[in-house]
Amino acid sequence: MIDFSYQADIRTKPISYTVRATPEAVFTAWVTPSMVEKWWGPDGFTTRVLNLTAEVGGNFAFEMTAPDGSSCVMSGVYRCVDRPKLLSFEVHEHCNLSLPHGTEPQKNSSLVEVVFRSSELGTVVSLTHTLLNPDYAELAVVSWAQSLRSMDAQFSGSVNLI
Repeated sequence: MIDFSYQADIRTKPISYTVRATPEAVFTAWVTPSMVEKWWGPDGFTTRVLNLTAEVGGNFAFEMTAPDGSSCVMSGVYRCVDRPKLLSFEVHEHCNLSLPHGTEPQKNSSLVEVVFRSSELGTVVSLTHTLLNPDYAELAVVSWAQSLRSMDAQFSGSVNLI
């Protein structure tokens, strides 16, 4: 289930998605390289974790490969790691592959905050990505929704993760 309730600030797009797993399992999927590689990125992309140190001040770097074979790196630093409730990170390098014609690439740093809340159906993941330029923000909402849907599919296919 996706809730695309947008805030008035065009640079900020909150997304809520219910993943059918416990908060601990969902949090783990965000900070474990082998799990991130299974769900991270928009539809058609693959991700390879180059570095992931999930602690305050720790870095991450993900190589993302588009369906056409081109790749780029998304990287940044973790600002808050509060297992299994909250994860926030600053993205310094954005993946600007496969942008629609006329879309301005995201060159400045942005912030992502992910809140994990238990619900009857599993875990509500509330994600807010701020400091994005307007064109990129629209694409980020779609990409995050696709990633979260992919994460949920990973859990749905494995009874051991719930």
